[in-house]
Amino acid sequence: MRRYGRLAVLLCALFLGGCGGAKVPDVVEVPTVSVDKDGIITVWQIGEFDKAYYNLAELSAMAESEAAQYNAEKGREGAVALEKAEALDAGKVMVVYRFDGWESCSDFGEEKLFFGTVQEAAENGFDTDIAMKSVKDGAALSGELLQETGKLVVTGMKADIYCSGKVAYISEGASVNGDGSIKPSGETELTYILLK
Repeated sequence: MRRYGRLAVLLCALFLGGCGGAKVPDVVEVPTVSVDKDGIITVWQIGEFDKAYYNLAELSAMAESEAAQYNAEKGREGAVALEKAEALDAGKVMVVYRFDGWESCSDFGEEKLFFGTVQEAAENGFDTDIAMKSVKDGAALSGELLQETGKLVVTGMKADIYCSGKVAYISEGASVNGDGSIKPSGETELTYILLK
């Protein structure tokens, strides 16, 4: 049973969704993370679920139990909540979690995720001396990132990322999907997204 829960947590690491009202598709088929303008994080984990002995009710109960245990350990009701677990076509499963902020998401899923100002990112140990490009025309970000205003999303998750704010710059290697979401770079450990 505990193994099932760890599977859910590992799947959680594969996510990102919508930032403060982001337009996440009705049907999510790939790991997705959403970051809303208030910092609420929703993660859609997608994983293999193709063994006859896999049980959706058990997986859902395990994920719910782990969320409740995390909330109790942190003394914060609602730090993490299981939104749903459902079977998808082709032997896949989707587990959706909602987090009260980036700290809970990073801690629970053990994957790096940050949402806040550029200065706050630096204060939390994230490198702000990185190359970024405009999503509009690919032009390099002029000046130091630390001088920029707006919110910054930093993630190590390999998932499509939806944000409610306007994405202005992304780190090298990241790209913009047709629906406006950001596909992380497969070449670097962290993907940076600057919102204006």
